[in-house]
Amino acid sequence: MTDATNARDLIAKMEAELQAARDKAEKLEADHAEKKQELLKQLRDADLADVIAKCKLHGFSATDLRGALKVKGGGRKPAARKSPAAKRKPATRRNKTS
Repeated sequence: MTDATNARDLIAKMEAELQAARDKAEKLEADHAEKKQELLKQLRDADLADVIAKCKLHGFSATDLRGALKVKGGGRKPAARKSPAAKRKPATRRNKTS
């Protein structure tokens, strides 16, 4: 019985280690997601400042760029139309009399 007890203890220990590793990974993922969002915000602010500086350098305002910076598209696509052949009913069988 000692071998079975040792095996159960070993399995329980391995499962505990695995759960601890999963918990640590989840915590790291959450921390990294927060840091990533902050870094992306900083990059966006820096890029926006760069664009504004370049606009002033070339003599136009950021308002002049608004039309070019808008995201175009993204709307719904129209539904595909069926071909005329798809609308026809299949040929019916005729009753043949001899």
